[in-house]
Amino acid sequence: MRATTIRMEDTVLDRVDSMAKSVNRSRTWLINQAVEQFLSYEEWFVQEVQDGVNEVANGELASQGKVEQRFAKWDVNAD
Repeated sequence: MRATTIRMEDTVLDRVDSMAKSVNRSRTWLINQAVEQFLSYEEWFVQEVQDGVNEVANGELASQGKVEQRFAKWDVNAD
């Protein structure tokens, strides 16, 4: 594992320390967990967007009728 240094607003660091104490973990553990969760979500989101862009590029779009049919399933007007 490598070390790094970051600058944080005092109020944010106070929140980190408070949460670390609440869960009985170190500041380092909590920051690592937060970064891991953030990266996992952002990587997932970027991939979902790219998949959508690829679908559009390949012409894989839902027709108006399909959209209306799906919305009607939940009793929602798609107009």
